[in-house]
Amino acid sequence: QDTPSPPLGMDKSPLATTDAEIAPVLDENNVYFASGSTVVDQAGKEKLRRHAEDLKQNQKKILTLAGHTDDTGSRNYNLAIAEERLMNVSRLLLAYGAPARQIRRNRIGNIKKPPACKTAECREKMRRVELIYLP
Repeated sequence: QDTPSPPLGMDKSPLATTDAEIAPVLDENNVYFASGSTVVDQAGKEKLRRHAEDLKQNQKKILTLAGHTDDTGSRNYNLAIAEERLMNVSRLLLAYGAPARQIRRNRIGNIKKPPACKTAECREKMRRVELIYLP
């Protein structure tokens, strides 16, 4: 029996950091970045357009943006790149019409050293801004 996917922004998955934990991360609620990049790609822009529309339609929703990095680089570098990614995602949401009062930012970076990823795929999934909706 097929399980329906959760509505946009309703993913309750915990923060994922290892290969095994990355698999269940809901892609619709994540914008991914290339290594060392803070540029939102076209797929990310399309996701953000949909989220901005959803926020405009549901004015009581609150969206928290959580910036994540992979396990490479220094703590300061990861915090800085997480902040830049958060700012770029936030700017795009606002440009697409999302109300500023509905958006919060949370720079996570890689403050707690997670178990090291063993694959490039795992690191790709770690480099993201996660879109988390408050219940």
